[in-house]
Amino acid sequence: MKRDAEERKPEPIGEKLLTLQEAAAVLRMHPRTVRAYVRSGELEGRIIGARWRFRRESLDRFYANAPKNWEFCVKRGDGD
Repeated sequence: MKRDAEERKPEPIGEKLLTLQEAAAVLRMHPRTVRAYVRSGELEGRIIGARWRFRRESLDRFYANAPKNWEFCVKRGDGD
């Protein structure tokens, strides 16, 4: 029984967890956009103590898997 518990130990964090604002700064995105990617499952994050936390490796993986050319919708005042 003890052996099974040892095999299922979670990986140690071993690094500083980033806040939502820090993760958004790393990705150069608005925090709302980062939350949207978490909700869609494209970015891994956790709520710990009522606050979002991210591993840097998750941000690096998200960046590596992102398309090279993203389509952006630009808001314009002329209705287009």
